[in-house]
Amino acid sequence: MTPSPPAGRTLVLASLLAAGLTVTSCAASDAPAPASSAAVAPNDGVDGGGAAEVASPALALVIADADGELTLLDLETAERSTLADADADADAVLGVGRFAHLIHVDGDGTRVDIIDSGRWTVPHGDHTHSFLGDAGITGSIDGTGPADIRVGDTATAVRFGREVALVDHEKLADIEDAPRVTLPVDPTGPVVPFSGHLLAAAGEMIHIVDTEGTATGVGAPCTSSTDADLTRVGAVFACDAGAVLVTRQVGGALAAELIAYPAGSAPASDLAGRADRPDLAGIAADQGAWLLDVRAREWMLLATDTPLLRAAAIGDDESRTVAIATDGTVRVLAPDGTELARTEPLLAASASDPSLRDRVQLLVDARHAYVSDPATGVVFEIDHADGAVTRTLDGLDPHQIQLVG
Repeated sequence: MTPSPPAGRTLVLASLLAAGLTVTSCAASDAPAPASSAAVAPNDGVDGGGAAEVASPALALVIADADGELTLLDLETAERSTLADADADADAVLGVGRFAHLIHVDGDGTRVDIIDSGRWTVPHGDHTHSFLGDAGITGSIDGTGPADIRVGDTATAVRFGREVALVDHEKLADIEDAPRVTLPVDPTGPVVPFSGHLLAAAGEMIHIVDTEGTATGVGAPCTSSTDADLTRVGAVFACDAGAVLVTRQVGGALAAELIAYPAGSAPASDLAGRADRPDLAGIAADQGAWLLDVRAREWMLLATDTPLLRAAAIGDDESRTVAIATDGTVRVLAPDGTELARTEPLLAASASDPSLRDRVQLLVDARHAYVSDPATGVVFEIDHADGAVTRTLDGLDPHQIQLVG
């Protein structure tokens, strides 16, 4: 789950987690080979929709600056290109993954432009498929009132109040004709497409709704949910009492359960981790970080000697967590809280400035952490195996960043 959106522009970058797009040969899910690795021949029944399959994720950063311009920075070549020109009428919020959503408000009317980065990875059993295609605007969704955008396993929900436009990830050419669903509840939190249903945080519950708008069941108690994420295990909503996990059962039925915090624990306001991994992490008040092993249904407190600003689970076999501390250091933590690596206080100026602190972002992939420093206008690339700064990407004005590929 991503941090709460900053006030101001609303640009939503969201992930395509199991797009159902069908491609070709299989790459290992954590393969660190360069994005430009040669395309591979189709043999696996997964269709990239005209994009080339590549041997490993074609990773890039999308950066939104103060004027709303979107820049795509290729993480292999460091080449930069413009995804969208500056637009004073666009508001913005970041998510994860393939798409960027530009939101334009004119009175009561709202238009959501959907921009395809052309870079994405599709989970496929015990491996993944990665694609590299053309970037650009694929279509727009119109509605009335504020827009809320959440990406699910096979579709994106663009919600205006109780009305949800469902953008099928296999039908991007028909975005303007996306079906509309009227929810039977008034959402107070995320509405996420998952396994042919919509999961809606409303009131003090997670509700399960079919794509005709009929409530098919009440998932589990959940208060104060502000965000949700898809993991390898299922959909996860962060709640005051813990995390609600929704999974698909044999036969297709959905089941929801609460993974409660230990008694007396302070909740994490947000959770974050790599796409299609079983771990999530969040801030545990001033005590350190929470690590949630979704597969084991278990919370682990990672105590630190300094309060944290951000935390994200890498979700590898070692269950490590990357965190940014209030002293500006970036740290790598083992699942028992042992500190494995620590950088210099790279972000000291941003971490100590209340006007900049909320703009510090932390993103992780299989090899690196990417940390934005609004005080200096750079993004640091950090090897989370040893804490070494491998690159300093400057001249970016990173008001918001997102990892795609």
